[in-house]
Amino acid sequence: MQSSKDETETPKSSSSSSRYPGCWPMVRITWMDAIDGDTGWVPLGKMMNAKLATCIDLGWMIRNDDQRVTIMGSWCADPQETKEEDKEGGRYITIPKGWVKKIEYLEKSYGQVRD
Repeated sequence: MQSSKDETETPKSSSSSSRYPGCWPMVRITWMDAIDGDTGWVPLGKMMNAKLATCIDLGWMIRNDDQRVTIMGSWCADPQETKEEDKEGGRYITIPKGWVKKIEYLEKSYGQVRD
């Protein structure tokens, strides 16, 4: 997959669909998170110079609004499930919007695709 965009806008196609999740964009999100400090006595200078963790996640972006971005890493395409509310995903993370530094929209690279 290659990056096609580098922006934090809401995807144009954010509606859900019972088809394989081509309706949600595949993204790579770079976001900041806390780092837990050392236990015990620590010099104040080390505390004051502590950095944030830079995290990167990949997945289908199923929500992107003013407060949060949610991506999922797995999608269950069970052909026996016909109702939209019975569809399931997994390995999801919801990140506060203020923590997100970059959203890169990825596009398919067609090599060998099997059905």
